[in-house]
Amino acid sequence: MNIKSVVAYSSQPSVTETRRELLSNLSTRTAAIALLAFFQKPSSAYAIDELEIGSPSRPVAIIGGGGRTGMAVAETLASDQGARLHSVIMTRSGKDPFQIVKLPPTTKERLSLFQRPVDVRDAEGVLAAMKESNPSVVVYAASASKQGGNTFDVDDGGVENVARACKVVGAKLVLISALAVDRPNSKSYKITNTIGGYLDKIMDAKLNGETKVREILGDDYVIIRPGVLLSGKSKNGPNDIELNQGDTIGGGLSRDELAGIVAGAIESQKKGITVEAYRTSTRTKLQPEFVIPSGNEMVASTYSGLFDQVKSD
Repeated sequence: MNIKSVVAYSSQPSVTETRRELLSNLSTRTAAIALLAFFQKPSSAYAIDELEIGSPSRPVAIIGGGGRTGMAVAETLASDQGARLHSVIMTRSGKDPFQIVKLPPTTKERLSLFQRPVDVRDAEGVLAAMKESNPSVVVYAASASKQGGNTFDVDDGGVENVARACKVVGAKLVLISALAVDRPNSKSYKITNTIGGYLDKIMDAKLNGETKVREILGDDYVIIRPGVLLSGKSKNGPNDIELNQGDTIGGGLSRDELAGIVAGAIESQKKGITVEAYRTSTRTKLQPEFVIPSGNEMVASTYSGLFDQVKSD
């Protein structure tokens, strides 16, 4: 007998049923209906157990949603092949980054634009935007730029402003930081930190931002430290990706892979964690004394599965 038959059969109790039989049939009927609902749900690589996360009333807010990384995150979170989460794009200009980008109708339905500019340097403006949008999770994908502010404006002070706003509205913060921020003696740190201009001392600023997130939010955060962002798109998705902890291994990955990791972090519902992320094929020691493998590697066939063995900070 199939599930629909069970539902149909158990929905018509006989008038001669005893009280015990009736209760038994009601239990069977309830279980059958629940089972039917489960099998009728659309399949997805990302399954959020808590319905409130990414719902229309408690969406995911994406800070820096107008940049390439923010756009990749938005598309992954909202798409049928991704997490199917309702998301609010917040940009410094207030303009829709997807205005001329063709997206599937169902993806568009899950994406909305916050109608006013959101500048992370403006603490009051950030808090107002958070109160209005009421997010369950906030993804911080902003970083220093010519128009948006230098490293200490955006990667330090801006992160602090958003973290404080998250605290007020009860949202978890997923911060996209950078690999090697804990390794000032590494070549990666030194090169990146001395680019100059508006990017000068960006690693110092990002480390400050991470520290403030932990101080302000307790354990209600996820910090993702991606390696070098590579051009092109992933061929094998999570199968090519490795997470690590301890900031000893470097590498690179594409923006869509990074977006998948963000979605996986949200799905996993882990918090109070910091991870480094890169393609396994690109991994390299950040400093000569480090070893590969480090012993902290995590691999999986799904993005959420990458977080199964992650240890709390």
